[in-house]
Amino acid sequence: MAKKLIIRITIDITMTILFLCAYAYRITGDTTHEWIGVSMFSLVVAHTIINRRWYKQIFKGAYNFRRVINTAFNVAIALAMGALIITGFLQSRAVLAFLALPGGMALRQIHTTAAYWLLFLIAVHIGLHWQMIMNAFRKMLKINGENHARKMILRVIAILIVAYGIWSSFDRDIFAKLFQGFSFDYWDESRPAILFFTENISIMGIYVFASYYLVKLFETNSKRDNVKKQGVAE
Repeated sequence: MAKKLIIRITIDITMTILFLCAYAYRITGDTTHEWIGVSMFSLVVAHTIINRRWYKQIFKGAYNFRRVINTAFNVAIALAMGALIITGFLQSRAVLAFLALPGGMALRQIHTTAAYWLLFLIAVHIGLHWQMIMNAFRKMLKINGENHARKMILRVIAILIVAYGIWSSFDRDIFAKLFQGFSFDYWDESRPAILFFTENISIMGIYVFASYYLVKLFETNSKRDNVKKQGVAE
């Protein structure tokens, strides 16, 4: 596998792990939360530099359905990430304490809302690139050819993740968080910390698999319609 691809995958996986850890500030504490945020910011910069070619190509070439969706979500991620980073820096009480930045409840509200929109947006972003991710892991693990049994097992796992994610969405009251229903994110200390992470991962799983299969279904139907049109024309 190309060295550049390995670096890209490593950065993206690390960034996703840190992103999920950042939600757990009620478990990790504010200081750890801030250092996770700084680390994530560094990886976002690295991710942007590695993918700089995408920005150069944004106004070039034709736009099909997948490219339109992908571009729209990339722009939304950039805006939400910008809001998250700016409000995060302004609220810093540990890493940037020496700056005595203003902070405030309004900034906390924006920060929390942006964070939970990113949970949804990044999950869709992953879903749109799911085939590429799976292909990269197949190369890394040297898995060749199709295996029907393996495919069925993976689909069952996906269904279970989505089912758990739907339950987790209500348990975490995720919809209120998306629409500024919370300024603080509480977690009952009597509940195991691992449950916090599995719930957030399963919530992301809903949108990863939904975006992947919906776009795939649309593209399959579009190809079928084009074949029919060509057949009629002939």
